[in-house]
Amino acid sequence: MRTTVTLEPDAFQAAKAKAAHENISLGKAISELVMLGLRHGSPRRRSGAVFRSAGGMYTSKEVEDALEDE
Repeated sequence: MRTTVTLEPDAFQAAKAKAAHENISLGKAISELVMLGLRHGSPRRRSGAVFRSAGGMYTSKEVEDALEDE
């Protein structure tokens, strides 16, 4: 499904880094991060994955927190 979304810069960079690291499309990376956030209802149960990009390093918790702020 195609849609337009506005992401915070750090969320965009984290998703872009995930896409590059896993050699997947940006849309697929964003979808996976959204589904990860939905599966893990409580912030206390989130994984500790780290995503690297030219803008820095982001943990999965930081990505999920950024997505929750939307």
